Amino acid sequence: MRTMPTLHGARVHIRPFTSSDIDAVLALFDNAAHPTAVDPTIRARRSAWLAWASANHDELALLDQPPYGDRAVVLTATDTVIGAVGLVPCLDVYGQVGIGPDDGRSRAEMGLFWMVHPDHQCNGYATEAGQLLLRYALAVLGIERVIATTDYDNHASQAVMRKLGMDIRKNTYPTPEWLQLVGVYEPWMEPERFSDGTYVRPIVESDLDELLALWRGAPLRISPTDTPTGLRRHIALSGRFALALCSADGVIIGTVLGSDDGRRGWVNHLAVRNDQQHQGYGTRLVRILAERLTAAGCEKLNLLVVNNNAHVVPFYESLGFSIDDNLFMARWLREL
Repeated sequence: MRTMPTLHGARVHIRPFTSSDIDAVLALFDNAAHPTAVDPTIRARRSAWLAWASANHDELALLDQPPYGDRAVVLTATDTVIGAVGLVPCLDVYGQVGIGPDDGRSRAEMGLFWMVHPDHQCNGYATEAGQLLLRYALAVLGIERVIATTDYDNHASQAVMRKLGMDIRKNTYPTPEWLQLVGVYEPWMEPERFSDGTYVRPIVESDLDELLALWRGAPLRISPTDTPTGLRRHIALSGRFALALCSADGVIIGTVLGSDDGRRGWVNHLAVRNDQQHQGYGTRLVRILAERLTAAGCEKLNLLVVNNNAHVVPFYESLGFSIDDNLFMARWLREL
């Protein structure tokens, strides 16, 4: 059975709600300053919810289903319920924020939910509880991706997302009105750090201006697809292979837009800032990309070199690439 155990952190722990939590639940969800004076109808409704939440924990486990549902966030020092956290099924058009193809289809994702009573906010409890549940979802359940949603003006929620290491993505469409900001966390998004202080992280949509400046200085040919829409599509389909090499202070000094077409991996937009070249950074990016593609099951890595950039051929040959006798052809789909 997929029974979630009590999860223990430094200051809080997460457990199922029980019927004895009724006063804490009324304070948390209904802002009841004096739970004993709450309208009997509201108390009865919350009591029924508590019974369902407790049964949900057990029944989902018996059905070998994911441990969805709300759980209590408990301050360990005082055994006080101060909030709620949980994993929830989410279904929406997440392609609009760069999760999968933007084809208008809804996709199911595992969402992370949290809330903390106002008296205990601004103490990092939401982040600690979120980290406990996030680690459990990734390490024990083997979930590939966890998301969280919020509104444009909910800056506190966005701050927690950032502390959890989520990439916050904005819906560029006006609808649906409830799909505004989505925080996305996947294990491969964690930076890979090196002894010289540099690190490699995934490219995100907000990097575009910095990327364009680097690519122009390289110089690389800027494609008509090097736009917010183009980068968003690339991240949605091949995000784990779109990599930025950053200096210790966070400045992007190298890039590679790798991709996986299902049979072969591809290298695009490999570039290192002019003042950072000849330090092995390009080689580092290619090797990291090759490792990730190999782990994904790719057996071959391809790249194209434009005619006016032929001076880079010896570099690629030093990495084991060889020139194939192929004819490359292309057409813009908008011209069909």
